[in-house]
Amino acid sequence: MNRSKLIGFWVGILVLLISILITPPEGMRPEASRALGVALLMAIWWVTECIPIYATAFVPIALFPLLGILEAGKTSENYGHNYVIMLLGGFFLAKSIEISGLHKRVALYIIKKIGSSRRRIMLSFMISTAFLSFWIANVAVALLMLPIALSIIEKEEQNTQKKSQFGMALMLSIAYAASIGGTGSLIGTPTNLVFAGVFSKMFPELPEIDFLEWMKIGTPIVIIMLPITWFYLIKYFKIRGNFVGSKGIINEEIRLLGEISTMEKRVFGIFIFTAMGWIFRRDIELNSFVIPGWTSLVGFEDYIQDSTVAIISALLLFSIPSGDKICKSKRLLDWNAASTVPWGVVMIVGGGYALAESFKQTGLAAYLGTTLIFISNYPSILVLIIVITLMIFITEINSNTATANIFLPVLASMAIAAHINPLLLMIPATFACSFSFMLPSGSGTNAVIFGSNRVSISEMAKCGFGLNFLCIILLTILMYGYVLPILNL
Repeated sequence: MNRSKLIGFWVGILVLLISILITPPEGMRPEASRALGVALLMAIWWVTECIPIYATAFVPIALFPLLGILEAGKTSENYGHNYVIMLLGGFFLAKSIEISGLHKRVALYIIKKIGSSRRRIMLSFMISTAFLSFWIANVAVALLMLPIALSIIEKEEQNTQKKSQFGMALMLSIAYAASIGGTGSLIGTPTNLVFAGVFSKMFPELPEIDFLEWMKIGTPIVIIMLPITWFYLIKYFKIRGNFVGSKGIINEEIRLLGEISTMEKRVFGIFIFTAMGWIFRRDIELNSFVIPGWTSLVGFEDYIQDSTVAIISALLLFSIPSGDKICKSKRLLDWNAASTVPWGVVMIVGGGYALAESFKQTGLAAYLGTTLIFISNYPSILVLIIVITLMIFITEINSNTATANIFLPVLASMAIAAHINPLLLMIPATFACSFSFMLPSGSGTNAVIFGSNRVSISEMAKCGFGLNFLCIILLTILMYGYVLPILNL
């Protein structure tokens, strides 16, 4: 460990020891004090990364039983939660899409249909990136789009004999579109599933936020945010004019892909099956007209969850032959490929659920709600703006999944204290965790683009700073103008 990590390691342990040894404040149970100590230890370790952030996610399994916070079985259940398994199944589906090359074909065809001028090329890259990020890990999508974009930038530089603002703008457009697109579906980014699980843990009496319910919120926000971000970038970098040679590059990339393979067709079929299974799992009410969900038709509505669909799809991927002689994999997905999915991210989500469970079971959530009662004196819109601002800028220096794990249970308690619906704070905070655009540490997509050496930290920070504040305004407006009415709050 370097010096800062070493300090973070011991400060975390010191904070935990203090929470164990001191007398809890009036109204706080001893186990709640210990749960708070574990939460602070995890927050410090996540921020300083003194041990791998994925390893920190296992702290509750070790400490909750030892400190009398939660039983071992109750703690471990959170790592196999419905949404954890759904995320894992989503990763398996995404991996099979990557192996087949289907994602690259989809991206290239979208770019071919839209791109011609510099502005349209940027828009086509953003649409392709955002769409793929609905289903595939944001970083993987950014890595896919990067070499295609670099080819176009190199062609641009050959024509102009100098580095242009267009290259920088195109790089940032990919990073930002991946982050924004990931918010559109429940499996698009782990923070969405952190929210869904924490909400269901702390408010089991309220209706769950399933795949379709999240898409009602997330997809329109992506559709609104994407063109606004594109417009911001073309104005910030003053992008204009036509681009010579981009069609040739895209056509050559498509030619190299060849005809669509049997594997791509079969993976696409599983993808459609999975998406339809999630979307039509429960009844869809359209005013007086109701589209019955398939779970109600089979008669096991209370038994089946989104994770059921995810694992059925995964089993199909492991079972169905790839149909391609050239492909090394005999199945649409084999275990060697499946073992490379980001299992650590899955465990971080589980660790967040364990934290939320401890907040509820020890009474810590209730205590925080009572302590934060003064918040009810402030206008809810002011509280909302403060929450969004803090979450965006905290995520600039911390993992967005870890940030969601730390703050969403606290925000739920704040909402109760302020006598407002918890969704009013938890949903915008979840989006804010993905809308950090200033630094490479803000998101994995920012780091990928920074690694291309086409964007400096100073340029990313200057461009992202303005976009961060634009997102604060837009998220606040969208919450009141769209999310609250759609959820009937």
